[in-house]
Amino acid sequence: MSKDNFEDWSIGWYCLRAKPRMEMLAAQTIGNLTDVEAFLPRTIRPRKEKASPAKPLFPGYFFARFDPVMHLRNVHFAHGVSYIVRRNEVPVHVPPQVMIALRLISPDGILEIPDQPHKVGDKVKAISGLFKGDEGTVTKLVSARERVKVLFEILGRQTEVEIDESLLEFPSAHPMSSGST
Repeated sequence: MSKDNFEDWSIGWYCLRAKPRMEMLAAQTIGNLTDVEAFLPRTIRPRKEKASPAKPLFPGYFFARFDPVMHLRNVHFAHGVSYIVRRNEVPVHVPPQVMIALRLISPDGILEIPDQPHKVGDKVKAISGLFKGDEGTVTKLVSARERVKVLFEILGRQTEVEIDESLLEFPSAHPMSSGST
């Protein structure tokens, strides 16, 4: 590449694709490089009993601030990095206002996404227990016991089952969504 192509590349933020389920490792590896900063925004869902493990806000992706002229090769071949997001072979610069917005909603890199309570008619998915993976519709809330009645299809017919709320995936107020999930 000629020097002219590099003049548009300033030290700034770039989006990187991590290898599957290696966002944390890739961000740590990148963060250990001299003059390179990594930012992996993550989410947690606080629950009554304990918070869920932190998950990437953008699964498979994270951000790094570096000078591509100096560090492109080291960043590209860092452990856990699949590639640097590019357009026409040039790394795509993430606009500063996007990074500022991400930092404002998650200054420490962790963003709490509260669960929204279930409502009758909500589509839910069982995440644990006998019905794990099954999808159904909430038909009744039994708030005194923190349970809900869900209509599941069992053996080809609709069956109402009372299930503990903790076994269901809640809709969440994701900061990047526009309203409901």
